[in-house]
Parts: sequence; C-alpha cells; structure tokens
Amino acid sequence: MQLNFRLTAVILTFGSCWTSSAAVITFSSQGTAVDSREWNAAGPNLAIVPHPGWAAPLAGSSWVSYGNTGDPVAPGYFMPANGGVVSFFENLTLAWTPSIASITIRADDSAAFYINQTLVRPEAPIQGNTYGRCSDFPVGCTESMEVTLDIASFLHSGENTLRFDVSQRNSISFGLNYSGYAGGVSAAVETPEPASFLLLGAGLVAIGSWRRRVEPAPAAATLS
Repeated sequence: MQLNFRLTAVILTFGSCWTSSAAVITFSSQGTAVDSREWNAAGPNLAIVPHPGWAAPLAGSSWVSYGNTGDPVAPGYFMPANGGVVSFFENLTLAWTPSIASITIRADDSAAFYINQTLVRPEAPIQGNTYGRCSDFPVGCTESMEVTLDIASFLHSGENTLRFDVSQRNSISFGLNYSGYAGGVSAAVETPEPASFLLLGAGLVAIGSWRRRVEPAPAAATLS
C-alpha cells in the first residue's frame, strides 16, 4: 500500500507546460536579384538609381522598377508612357497568423495596394492632383507623402501575395519603394516542466530506498 501511494504521488507531480516563441519577419523592395520573392508583371524587379527628388530608400530597401526609369540623367534611362500601370508583387510565407504587421509605401507617380487580392489602399486621387512633385496626395515619393499602413488583419498563416499597381500619370520618372514587417507567435509546443524531471527523479530514488528497507533478508542456509 505504501509503495502504491508513493508511486501515485510521483505521477501526480510529473507534468508538462506549453511554450511558444515570438517571430518577426521583415520584407522590402530590393530587386529580384536580391530577393526572389518579388517581381513585376513585365519581368524581374530591378534596383534603380532614384530620381533626385525622391526620398532616400527606406532602410534595407531600394527603389525598384521594371527598367531604368528613375534618374533622367542615368545611363539607359527611359520614361514610361503616361497612363500606364505596372503591377509589382511580393510573396510572404508566414508560419503563423500575425498579430502585428505594418508597411510603408512610396511610389511615383502613385500606387494602389492589394493583399491577397483585397484592396488595402487605392491609388492617390487623380481629380485635382497636379503631380507637381510625384503625387500631391499619398502615395508619393517623399517622406511627407509616404503612407504607413497597419496590415495585420489582411494577412494569414501560409502564402500571402502583396501587389502594388504603380501608375505613371505625369511623365518623367517611375518607381516603387516599400518596407514592412510582420510579427506573431509560433505554434505552442508541449514540453515537460524542468521541475517535473527533478520531482520524478527524487520520487524514483525514494522508491528504491523504500524497497531496500522492506525486502526480506535472504534465508539462512540449512546444513545437511
């Protein structure tokens, strides 16, 4: 009976706990040669020399396009035709549903932004927009005209596709720049509590000691 009681005590004290870990990924426009997850409808994304009037690229990113459409004095520059729209893409693979996520976008002249085919932000208004310096209304190509969006509710676990429909409305230069992050908690994993291992070990030692005390002594040899 005493042995059963001690075994029960050990079993009840041995348990487990659930652990999880936070995870954050970052993404940005860099050009397909650097990041294979991004491309555009005309081919690979190319890192370009920006127009002198554009803001410096966001940290860890580059201004990108489908050709050399940034600085008018750069070798090989060409100007996209007005009215053209080119779609740029980035794939995000998430192992968890994000609890926080954000993106900052700049575009010349402007851009509509989609996640998984859902419109997150439309192109800057065309009516009344003179595009005197990129777009007069966000999205634009300077810090004062960039937009930062909370996008956590648009993302999910698994594959996600970001799409930027960049438009040319008022001549000269054309390009896209963005940077963002997504953070969440990875799936919980059941692991034994460290204290449980100590309790189990102590219990097994106690059982061994008890058994040694109660085992009967060997019978004395009988002389024939």
